[in-house]
Amino acid sequence: MTATHQRSEWAIKVDSQTARLADIRGFVEEVAAEVALDVERVFDLKVAVSEACANAVEHAGCEMLPLEVSARLHSRRLTFVVTDNGLFRPPSVTRDDFGNRGLGLPLMVTLMDEVTFARIPEGGTRVSLSVLLDRVPALSA
Repeated sequence: MTATHQRSEWAIKVDSQTARLADIRGFVEEVAAEVALDVERVFDLKVAVSEACANAVEHAGCEMLPLEVSARLHSRRLTFVVTDNGLFRPPSVTRDDFGNRGLGLPLMVTLMDEVTFARIPEGGTRVSLSVLLDRVPALSA
């Protein structure tokens, strides 16, 4: 009998710079590969986590502030958490937000099974993005 152990937690910490978004997308791909996530869900996660990180970079106010992305696998749910030390802005999803910008939050909500936003007491924002690993795609029947 052979016992197998699968990691259940991952993390990366980078400076709050748009140039580091590619590193974060690579991190998402690595985690997704370890949990054998299907290609469509990997794409959804990369887009949603990138959007959350881009928002964090934009609102952090300083490129040297750290941006942390962690992932946790628990009970067939994979959750990525984006944490920054910038100014908290409550999420706003209204029609007025949909000019040339403002599509990131609705996109995250559409692509993920669950999205939550929280203010960090010490300052900053935490965005959690979850996918259910056993979810059946809507188009397969």
